[in-house]
Amino acid sequence: MIFLRIASSSESVIENIAKHLLKERMVIDVNIKRNIERLVYTDSQFHTSHTSLMTCKTKGLLFSKIDDHIRNIFPEENLEIYSLPIVHMDWEDTQHLKEHVQET
Repeated sequence: MIFLRIASSSESVIENIAKHLLKERMVIDVNIKRNIERLVYTDSQFHTSHTSLMTCKTKGLLFSKIDDHIRNIFPEENLEIYSLPIVHMDWEDTQHLKEHVQET
């Protein structure tokens, strides 16, 4: 299992991705954080931007499928998609994920 994270400068894109992935049973329990301030250091200067971030749980074997699927639906968007492994998870949450997320 993984913790999937998708970031975009567009709040509406993040909302649409979240709804789509839930409807297709590719993820469970999406959290959306809006208007997150992001600080980067480039060209010897600090730059601030704002982003929206979606996080959710899914099966690790679905990452490539989800990544391809999202990039096909939103080809023009500059999305940041990555995952973190879930090392430990409550047994009931594990069962919920197995029952409610599609097979790989």
